[in-house]
Amino acid sequence: MSVYEKCREDKKGVQAAPKTAGTERKPQNTGNDLIAGIDRDTLLTAAVMLLMIRNGGDIRLILALGYIIVGGGKK
Repeated sequence: MSVYEKCREDKKGVQAAPKTAGTERKPQNTGNDLIAGIDRDTLLTAAVMLLMIRNGGDIRLILALGYIIVGGGKK
């Protein structure tokens, strides 16, 4: 008897477990959803703004960057 035949014979009595509703695994939230709607330029501007805040940058420039982030320049 070949290995293939033994394998088939072993699996004859094995039945798959029935699938029940609601047991599907959902992907875990990795946090990427939080920044999915923010474009690359806004993230870069926010990073520069954060660095300036941490290092005691010019308050007028920090406020100007904040104004750009919230869309003050859009028409």
